[in-house]
Amino acid sequence: MNRPLEEVFNWHFKDRIVERGMPSHENIKILHSERRPNLMGSRLSFRVKFLEFFSITVNLAYTNIFPGKSFNMIAKNNLFSALNYEMAVIPQNAHTSEIIDSFTFSHAFPGIFNPIIDRLLRKRLSRILTYKHEVIDHDSGMLKKYPFEKPLQVLISGARGLIGKNLAYFLECAGHDVWSLSRLESKEKKTVTWNPKTGACDVRQFEGFDVVVHLAGEPIGKGRWTKKKKERILKSRSKGTENLAQIIKGLDRPPKVFISASAIGYYGNQGDKVVNETSSPGKDLFISEVCKQWERASRELEEKKVRVVHTRFGVVLSSAGGALQKMLALFKWGMGGKLGKGQQYVSWVAIDDVVGSIYHIIMTPSLKGAVNVVAPNPVPNDVLTKKLAKRLNRWRGLSLPAFAIRMILGQKGEELLLTSTRVQPRRLNASGYHFHYPKLTQALEHVV
Repeated sequence: MNRPLEEVFNWHFKDRIVERGMPSHENIKILHSERRPNLMGSRLSFRVKFLEFFSITVNLAYTNIFPGKSFNMIAKNNLFSALNYEMAVIPQNAHTSEIIDSFTFSHAFPGIFNPIIDRLLRKRLSRILTYKHEVIDHDSGMLKKYPFEKPLQVLISGARGLIGKNLAYFLECAGHDVWSLSRLESKEKKTVTWNPKTGACDVRQFEGFDVVVHLAGEPIGKGRWTKKKKERILKSRSKGTENLAQIIKGLDRPPKVFISASAIGYYGNQGDKVVNETSSPGKDLFISEVCKQWERASRELEEKKVRVVHTRFGVVLSSAGGALQKMLALFKWGMGGKLGKGQQYVSWVAIDDVVGSIYHIIMTPSLKGAVNVVAPNPVPNDVLTKKLAKRLNRWRGLSLPAFAIRMILGQKGEELLLTSTRVQPRRLNASGYHFHYPKLTQALEHVV
C-alpha cells in the first residue's frame, strides 16, 4: 500500500473500524464490537450468512498485539473447531508498506468438503480484504488531506439511514464526536431527541455542536406516491428542516456549519443537457418542488452567520440500501434490464464518495450553498444496467417499457426512473475534492 506503516497499522485500532471496514455486500451483521480493540481481550461478534440459507455466529477475541507490527484474533464456535487471524504490516520504505492478512482454521466437517469450503472462504475473504484495503487507502488519504487540531462535535439527523450510518462510522473512525438526532426516545448515549413535526425539544441539548448534518425525511422510494404520501414527503423535508433551522437560530452557540440534504431532482428532466449548481430548477415535477422548498427552509440560518450547504445527492451506490439494493435483487437472478429506452442519464455516486464529499464540505470553509454530490461521469441507464449485469456475471434481462413503469409505479416511476438528469459536480471539483471512484466500473467493483 502507498501508505506508511504507522497509518496502516493504526487504522485497525480506531473507533468503529469493524463497521467501517466491513463491506455491506457480504451479508455480515455486527452483533457486538468493542470500541477499543487494542485492549487485550476485547471481543468482536458477528453473524455470517452463507449459501443464502445458512448463518453462523462467530466470536473473536484480540490476542498477542505487537504495536506497529501485528496482532492476532482467535475464535471458537460450532462451525470452526479453531480459527486464527493474524494481521501484520511490514514497512517497505518511509511511504509504502506491505499488509499481510493470514487465516488458519480447522473445522468439524468431513474431509471430502475441504475443497469446497476452502474455495468459498478464499473467494469471500479476498473480497472482504480488498474492500478493507480500499477503505484504508480512502480514510488515510482523507485524514492526511484534512488535518484538525480538535475533534469536531457533529450532530446527524437520519443517522440510521444509508448515508447517515456510513458518515457516522467514518467520522468516529477519524476521531470526531458524533451524536444522533432522533425523533424517538433512545437508551443509546449521544442521542438528542426532538419532534420534527412540531420542533418540540430540549433546546439545551443542541448547544455547542460544530456541525449539524440534516439527512432525515420521509423515504421517497418506498410506497406509491399517493396524495398523502406526497404530503408526508414534502412536509418531512420542508417543515422538518424549517423547525430544525428555527431551533438553531435561537441557540447561544449555533453550529459553524449546517449541511442539509437535497437531491439532483432539483433540476428536473433535462434530457442529455449537462447541468451544474448554477442551472435553473426543473418545472412541473413534484420532486423538483420538494427540493426547492427543502433548500429554502434553511436559508434563514445565514443570518446567524452559519455556513449553510445544500448537498444535492445523485443516485447513491451501495449494496446496503437505495436504488442499487433494489436492482441487485433482480439482476442477481438475471431479471434486471434497462428502463424504457435506457437513454435517460443516471447521475450516480459511490457511498464512500458521498461520505468523502460531506467531510470535504465540513472541512472546506469556502463551500456554501448548493453542492452537487455526484461522480463526474454520469451514464445512460442502458450503460448502467449493462455494467451491473457484467459485474454480477449475469445475463441482462428484458427491458421494462416506459408504459409499464408508468402503469405500475405511476408518478413515482415517471420522475425517479424515466427522467434524465446529467449532472456535474462543478463545485466539488473546483474546491479540490478528489473522487475515489470517478468511473462506474470502479464504483461497482467496490460496492457490489
